Amino acid sequence: MSQHDMNIANQGFPAFREDLNDALPALASNSSGATEPSTMFAHQWWVDTSATPNLLKQRNADNDAWITVGSLDQAADTFTLAGGSAGAFTTLSASGTSTLAAVNSGALAVTGAISSTTDATLSGVRVGKGAGAIVSNTALGAGALNANTTGIYNTASGVSALFSNTTGTQNTASGFQALYSNTTGSYNTASGRDALFSNTTGGSNTASGLYALLSNTTGANNTANGQGALQNNTTGGSNTASGMKALYSNTTGNSNTASGFEALQNNTTGSYNTASGRDALFSNTTGTSNTASGRAALYYNTTGSSNTASGQGALYSNTTGSSNTASGINALYSNTTGIYNTASGFQALYSNTTGSYNTASGMDALQNNTTGSGNTALNPLSSGGYAPVFNPTTENNRFCMGSTAVTNAYIQVAWTVVSDARDKINFAPVPHGLEFVKALQPTAYQFRTARDSEETNGGVRYGFKAQDVLELEGANPVIVDNEDADKLRMIDTALIPVLVKALQELNAKFDAYVLTHP
Repeated sequence: MSQHDMNIANQGFPAFREDLNDALPALASNSSGATEPSTMFAHQWWVDTSATPNLLKQRNADNDAWITVGSLDQAADTFTLAGGSAGAFTTLSASGTSTLAAVNSGALAVTGAISSTTDATLSGVRVGKGAGAIVSNTALGAGALNANTTGIYNTASGVSALFSNTTGTQNTASGFQALYSNTTGSYNTASGRDALFSNTTGGSNTASGLYALLSNTTGANNTANGQGALQNNTTGGSNTASGMKALYSNTTGNSNTASGFEALQNNTTGSYNTASGRDALFSNTTGTSNTASGRAALYYNTTGSSNTASGQGALYSNTTGSSNTASGINALYSNTTGIYNTASGFQALYSNTTGSYNTASGMDALQNNTTGSGNTALNPLSSGGYAPVFNPTTENNRFCMGSTAVTNAYIQVAWTVVSDARDKINFAPVPHGLEFVKALQPTAYQFRTARDSEETNGGVRYGFKAQDVLELEGANPVIVDNEDADKLRMIDTALIPVLVKALQELNAKFDAYVLTHP
């Protein structure tokens, strides 16, 4: 340590030389000393040895204060830059090779490459290759790839991402604790907080969104996109969920596809289901091989299987009914346990609950059927609305075609009706004959558009009044269908045997007359 007032006075040579020899060491040692130099100059250097470590200071331009440049650790042979004010230091240090540790304030600009043989920590964030130092791995975040041993081609971004991975390969985890528990599972992709958190050995899974595939352990080939999608899946495989909480409760169900908010949300072990639309197959638990397309389609289905619903609210109330097909908004809406029903059209079979084996085609077809089974209805609408020729509710095995507004029915050939004696029973003579026919009152008529209207519907027709024929038939009518007392119907073909018998009776009378009148 040496200091000098830097003032060489006029003096003899020996004294001059001695004074100069004192000044030169002071210059060489930056006026080092425990106290500041007695004489100070602008931009003068001073090593303050009163502090530990020593401080390197420079006089300011106004020569009225010292600027602390940095610290000199004599024991460690390091120099540390000051942080911008006296006594405040950064931790930029150098010893041998240049190693950047941290910067306390301001921006750090690096124009060259920064290299390190080990993972770096910047503001608590791990940057490097993770445990095992596998060159093909990338770890960004505290705890990322923390336990990796030999797993390769893994990328972990986020705190504790791929934390437990040991030998799993080609995994990508982005987000807090994404793929946290994965050990040997490979080919997984997780994006979002806790995505695929519990996965251990499951492979080829893709999870995107908060808690997506959170509980998956060994399930493989699953795809979850959306918050909570497939959140509770454990070992179920080959499932696809797209939408918030889609397939949320699925545990071991396989090969399900859910697209839409809360689609198949409550499915647990059901497999081979497809749900597209918000809340589609929402309540399904163990039902299998169902297909629902449309908002809330098959909403309440729990264990029903092999159902197909297309359209908002189609098969909405179905619980355990199976093998139903509904196409159209609210088709088979109220069905609960009915099976093997087919409904095509807006609100077709809307009120059906337990009725089975029904087929309804057209808007509102069989809309009032509840428990009736084996019924078929085709296009019951007129231009004025719902007007079926027959409206089954609890009746069974009815075939209803068209509406009351139909004016003409066309077919190329006559109907061919089964009439095999082997299919019939309880044969008996027809009770009506010539007298019955003589009492019939044929009439020409036209249909009304409505009972309270005088407007006609269609052309002139020939026929009978059902009330007249019913009066002739009496109890247990065959020709007249009086099941619906408000709308009597006739079976015209039932008149043919009566006419034949009338001809036979007339012929018998003619033969008797000929015998008595030769």
